[in-house]
Parts: sequence; C-alpha cells; structure tokens
Amino acid sequence: MSNSKRHFIFSLLFLGWIIDSLTLFGMNIAIIPISKELGLTETQSGMIISSFWLSSACMTLIAGWVSDKFGSRKVIVIALTIISLFSLLTGMVGSFASILIIRLVLGLGDGGLPTGSGVAITEIYKKGVRARAKSFLLAAQLGGSVLALYLTALISDVYGWRVMFYIIGGGGLIVTILLAIFYHPPQIQRELAQKAATPKLPLRELYKQKMLWIIVVMYFGSSIAQWGFSSWMPSYLESTRHLNLQEVGSISMIPQAFGLASAMITGYLIDKQLAGKEKFIILFGAIMASACLIFMYNAQSIQAAVAFQCLYSLGGSAISMTVLSIPLKYVSERIVGSFMGTMYFVGGLAGFIAPTVMGALVDAFHTFEYAFFFLIGALLVTACCSLFFTLRSSNEVFEVQSKTTVQQS
Repeated sequence: MSNSKRHFIFSLLFLGWIIDSLTLFGMNIAIIPISKELGLTETQSGMIISSFWLSSACMTLIAGWVSDKFGSRKVIVIALTIISLFSLLTGMVGSFASILIIRLVLGLGDGGLPTGSGVAITEIYKKGVRARAKSFLLAAQLGGSVLALYLTALISDVYGWRVMFYIIGGGGLIVTILLAIFYHPPQIQRELAQKAATPKLPLRELYKQKMLWIIVVMYFGSSIAQWGFSSWMPSYLESTRHLNLQEVGSISMIPQAFGLASAMITGYLIDKQLAGKEKFIILFGAIMASACLIFMYNAQSIQAAVAFQCLYSLGGSAISMTVLSIPLKYVSERIVGSFMGTMYFVGGLAGFIAPTVMGALVDAFHTFEYAFFFLIGALLVTACCSLFFTLRSSNEVFEVQSKTTVQQS
C-alpha cells in the first residue's frame, strides 16, 4: 500500500470516528431539550445515555474476534453503516422507549468501530508509529466531541435537536460508502493474518494473563471517569452553574480542546521519549484528574471551574491515550483484536454504568457532589492499578501460544 493511499484510508477512518463521536457526544447536549420535550427524569436521561454503552460493550468482544479472523474492513463498514442509519432514526423519535431502543442499536455500531480500527492500524502501520496513529483517532473522537458540543447547542436552538442527527447520519453514509469502495487491507498482511489464525486462538490462555487484567481494570476506571464526566458535565453546567444551552456548548468546547492537545502530545511521547514508562503517565494523570475534580466542584466562579475542567481534560486524555496504546505497541498482531475487544468491552460497561449511576446519585441527593466522588473513586482505582503494571523492556511483545504465554523482548 502506497503512502498516499495509506493516508487517504486513515483520513476516512478519522472522519468515521468524528461521525461516531458526534453521535455519542451530541446526545450529551441534546438530552437537555429531549428531556424537556419528552418529560424525562434525571434517571431516565441517564438510561438513554447509558443504553448506548450497554450494546457497545457487548459488541466489542464479537468485533475483536471477527477482526482477528477476517480483518478490519468488514467490521468497520458494518459499524459505520449502523451508526449512520440509526443516527438518522434518532431524529425521528417521539417517546422514551423508542429513543432507548435506537440508542441500543446505535451502540452496536460504536462497539465495532474502535476494535476494527485498532486492527486496521496494525494492518497498515508499523509498530513505531502506531501510538501516534491511535492518538489521531482519539483526537478525532475528542475533536468530534468539540464539534458536537458547539453544533448541537447551536443547531438545537435554531433548528431543533432532530436536525442535528439528520446531518450526522447523512455525513456518515457518505464516509461509509467511500470506505467500502477504497479500503482494502494489504494482501500480504491479510494472508499472514489468515495463516497465523489457522490454529484456533486459545482465548482462555489470553484471559489468564495478569497484564491483560491490569490494563482492563485501568481502562475500566478511566472510562468510568471519562464517560461519566462527559455525559453529565453539560447538565451540571446548565443546572448548577445556570448557563443557557449555547453557553454550555461554547464553554464545554474549551476543555475538550485541551484534551485533544493532550492526546496528540501523549501519543507522540510514548512512541519516542516515554516508551516503556507508560505507568508513570497513567499514575500522574489519575492523580491530577482527581484533584481537579475536587477543585472544579468547589470553584467559586465559572472561570475557575472551566480552568480546572481544562486541567482535568489534560490528565484524563493522557490516561486514555496511554492505556489504549499499550496493546498496539506490546501485544502481538495475532491477538490484538481480541485483546482490544476485551478492553473496549469493559470500557463500554463503564459507559453504561457511569451515566446511570450519576443520574441516580443526582436524583437521590439533589446535588452533584456524590456523583463527583464516584468519578474520583474510579480514578483512584486506575492510579492503584498503574503501580502493578510493569514491562521488562520498552519493546516487549506479548503473545499467546497453545498452552503458555511467551514474552519476547
């Protein structure tokens, strides 16, 4: 595959991630007018946001196995088709039950895209640049969230929230068609993957590995914080800080921009100067993000609250980027899809649990204080797990064979 075609395919993947991100984060703003229109409680609003993650979590395990066995192309195209079509349908809902069902199906697409894209990176890029490639996709997610926060607020005020989902769905279909036409993984890479997959992959051996579960718990804790924070921050700003919808969208863009910058810088550093030192990035990021949550909640002014929110985004994005890059750098291509599928599964569970728990806590105590403590607890779990994550060398490769796991330096 030529460099020009590689970059073109990656650009389409980048756009696909932005579409998915618009669908995901757009709901965090749109849920405010949707709740008013449909008369939803805070718990029901949390369920709508969480339902997306329940089906996403279930799909990641399947997508990981399929990507390892058949390659990334089919998984990515099917995932983006689901995301695009059901984004269009989101604009047509008229009840709590209908939007809940549509978000459940939407989550199936979201569950396939990250895992398929992770395998795609291993198919078209060498190990030395994979963390940077992953950082660009994470940047697409964060960039999509910035666009979602601003555009959803603007379009909802001017045209209504339904129009926003029509635009996302239409754009997604265009990107999906282009990927279906132009994305074909290199023939040599595909043949090697099929040859390696000829013996049945002993997943039970994979799930016996200590490193897998340390990474999984770190990703679960950081995902609880990430999705709980991003899902409820617009509502927090609107109800507690008394901002209108456009102000919420505009202000929320600023921390997301900091998170975008953090992801890009972290991806570069862990490919270069900080390779093999991932645990320290995770530990520092978790401590920093926890402290910023406390300072943000107790801030006396909206300016101070936004400043601490920006610092929180720096730490939180550094954690996510680092944890997600570990399998791409240190896990064999033969099992990376299944490995990342497991990670995205627990990340999806976190996305399901966090918004619902936070909504229930707000309903029960009529304050966001306990919801913030819930996020801090998840970050502290991530920090503790990072202390147990070790690599013997900065280029260590983890492989699963018939009955044992071999670690090759």
